[in-house]
Amino acid sequence: MAGPETLLGLDIGTTKVAAVIGRRGPRVRLLGAASVPCSGLKRGIVVDVPETTKAIREAVTKAQRTAGVELEAAWVGVTGQHISSLNSRGHVQLPRSNRQVSWPDVERVMAAAVNAVSIPPDRQMIHAISRGFTVDDEPRVRNPVGLSASRLAVETHVITASRNLVENVTKCVDQAGIGVAELVAEPLATADAVLTEDEGELGVLLIDVGGGTTDLALFLEGSIALTGAVPAAGNNITHDLAVALGVTHPAAEQIKLAHGCARAALVPAEEMISLPDEDEERSISRRFVAEVIEARVQETFRLVAQEMSRLGDRWPPPGGAVLTGGGSLLPSIAPVARDILGCRTRLGRPRLGAGRVELLDSPSLATGVGLVYYAQREAESRRAEPRHGLRVVPILGRVIAWVRELFST
Repeated sequence: MAGPETLLGLDIGTTKVAAVIGRRGPRVRLLGAASVPCSGLKRGIVVDVPETTKAIREAVTKAQRTAGVELEAAWVGVTGQHISSLNSRGHVQLPRSNRQVSWPDVERVMAAAVNAVSIPPDRQMIHAISRGFTVDDEPRVRNPVGLSASRLAVETHVITASRNLVENVTKCVDQAGIGVAELVAEPLATADAVLTEDEGELGVLLIDVGGGTTDLALFLEGSIALTGAVPAAGNNITHDLAVALGVTHPAAEQIKLAHGCARAALVPAEEMISLPDEDEERSISRRFVAEVIEARVQETFRLVAQEMSRLGDRWPPPGGAVLTGGGSLLPSIAPVARDILGCRTRLGRPRLGAGRVELLDSPSLATGVGLVYYAQREAESRRAEPRHGLRVVPILGRVIAWVRELFST
């Protein structure tokens, strides 16, 4: 069995389950990973418990075999359009007898910000992250502990998820024989793997193009400002190809991976590809395939642009957008995103640090890697935290996350 120094990140997605194992240290050392297909979810929502449980068990078993360890609990990613976020403010007055900000004061102001939010009974808070403190009239203070003040305020980013859907994910993990150390909104974990702290300070949008949804995480001035998802991703492209070409979904997925391109104008008009057909030999123009793909890719980024339009003049961020996830591997997808979003765009691969796990050098495994990084940083914060309710968790920059025990699984 592995000790507390070994960490397991579990990314339960619409098309796959990925398990990544790392060992804590000055730099996380990645020990093993595995990715297996999964058809038990749709758009991040469990629709088949036995199938999802089987995929989780298989992915964890393979990763443990590669790493040479066994683990009892995982940091589990939560994704899907049911994830939503909002920003809330809270403030407290400091006692006249003690004008120095303490950890209990920080916990009180974080609680005030969370309590100012009305969370319906069918939803569960999974994160409350400080976007910055105001100490008297001084804004954007990252850590106010030890400062002299009479008033402390905070702006907090609150992320919630459907309670029933979260319970279904937890049930599958439990039935696979793995405990849940913590639930983590996948955009936060993915950002930790592919974004730099400089990008977060400058302002950047993470776009994780998955199978069922495209997850979003927007950072402005070094703090998380928006978390969400749009209901369009890789599976929509596969479905469009299956209908347009008259082939099965597995065949359409194979065609997408082998011949797909997100910009039709770059594909020679005369290039043909063979289609799988038991009755007759068929071929189709590869440009037509690209046209089908490009139409859906454009729609996906238009939905992202629509989501960002509520930011007004704060969009686009100076750092532009970073694409990651399996869907980002489509050739020429970044230029299409750049044209529609109106900002520079790059492809984000996970920063692997120490260890040699070649499988992980892909955007499709970015969330699994990010979950391990997130787990290490929270494990370190728990060693130093003065109270059970308050955890110092770096998400790009130094921020403070407030989570009560009843919200941890």
